[in-house]
Amino acid sequence: IELKSGILNVFLRTGAVFTQVDLWLGLSYCDGKWNEVTVSKEGSVISATMNELREQALEPRVQQLAVNSPVYVGGIPPEIQSFYRELGLEQGFGGCMKDVKFTRGAVVNLASVSSSAVRVNLDGCLSTDSAVNCRGNDSILVYRGKEQSVYESALQPFTEYLYRVVALNEGGSVSSVWTHARTRESVPQNVPTPSRVHSINGYSIEVTWDKPAGVIGVIEKYILKAYEADGPTVPITSTELADAGMLTGVLTGLHPFTNYAVTLTACTLAGCTESLHALNISTPQEAPEDVQSPTAISFPTFLLMSWSPPKTPNGIITQYTLYMNGIPIYSGNGTKYVVK
Repeated sequence: IELKSGILNVFLRTGAVFTQVDLWLGLSYCDGKWNEVTVSKEGSVISATMNELREQALEPRVQQLAVNSPVYVGGIPPEIQSFYRELGLEQGFGGCMKDVKFTRGAVVNLASVSSSAVRVNLDGCLSTDSAVNCRGNDSILVYRGKEQSVYESALQPFTEYLYRVVALNEGGSVSSVWTHARTRESVPQNVPTPSRVHSINGYSIEVTWDKPAGVIGVIEKYILKAYEADGPTVPITSTELADAGMLTGVLTGLHPFTNYAVTLTACTLAGCTESLHALNISTPQEAPEDVQSPTAISFPTFLLMSWSPPKTPNGIITQYTLYMNGIPIYSGNGTKYVVK
């Protein structure tokens, strides 16, 4: 299936039978709106439809079509193009697709089911003003002169543009083929505050967030950071999440019974942006660590036992228990006891 020079071409080869359907569209699809394309094979009838326009071909010799190979959308990999030389394949598809269906199946989400993608913006269309991007006689003059390089500004981020050079002398002018170039992404803007933080235990939390709106480009990774609520501006711990499709992550390395401020950072290849505000959470208490051994001051008939609080209490100490020869002899919240 190919859209070229205002014509939707459908090529079907089954065995030795080659069928072609050509649906003339002109520039009717350059209206800034979505267009619905349907290609079907019903028996010996192959048809192509776009919106209200339809064309079909009858080929009695066509065989039953059984698809048992990968489906390529927008182009095919270079390593297999040699097998389809008769199609005259050119540059891949430039534009936007949504709601892809095969027969009567469910709608296919290309971003989630694709095994590989090249030069694809999985965030969808960048602009609703697609009418100015159609391949008509709509090119503009960027530069005129004798230099062999030019710097063009005021372009849109993460947008593909087509360029060609026209060389002119007294004998006439010749145009080069079109070549394409894509501008880089922009740094994410308006990164949201995490929407939900849930404590797994005293040392780790689960963070949930919404996808940043208005990101022009592909998000490469998210970073979760935890700051002590009343501490320095340097994060206590952080974690990077390379799967940008996930909107939930686990942040570890925290301390029990501590107040934290949690932020979200979104990154494209152009840079990273951290959310302006944080979501606060208090981690729960855990069992104390580094409990100190007791010390004794000796007297003729008794011992004065004392001990210091644990180096890492992990919460509020509510009770100490003192053992002598494996038998508890004291329980309470004090730090001294006389053994008579």
